[in-house]
Amino acid sequence: MSLRDRLLNRPRPTGSFPLRVDDDTAARDELERARRLHTMLLLQGGVDESALEQARTDVREAEERLRDCFEFVTLRAVSAADFEALVTAHPPRPDTKDEMYNLDTFPKACFLACVEGELSQEEWERLWDTGLSNAEQIAAGNAAIRVNIRTPDESLPKGWERTEPSG
Repeated sequence: MSLRDRLLNRPRPTGSFPLRVDDDTAARDELERARRLHTMLLLQGGVDESALEQARTDVREAEERLRDCFEFVTLRAVSAADFEALVTAHPPRPDTKDEMYNLDTFPKACFLACVEGELSQEEWERLWDTGLSNAEQIAAGNAAIRVNIRTPDESLPKGWERTEPSG
């Protein structure tokens, strides 16, 4: 695929937001215990390989049980023009902490504009209004804003890009 094709067919950025659907307290505790045991065995050295493999398996299974406590909601960035229109539709209020947009209305609007899934727009809105805690609303709104402002991927290592283009 040519550079032109890759650039012109580039999909809008997406992100994933973990939404807790079950109590994760026991799963978090289990994962912490499994990781602690695995680390102890690694530090101990000279441990039976089967015990170490079982500890790795226990960690993977505990991670899976923790993941099962969440549904991962897909957020797809809107076009840059649509994002600007969304910001404009939620202007900052005077005499508040608002800087670029209305902190009370914009995060919800941004989330609703880019969330994907089986729920209708009305169901997503009802979930936001009645099913999410304030902290979850803040996290979901921030995740939607992040995917739309296209922040650099922090998981990429420093200096990963080539400094000289090839060919």
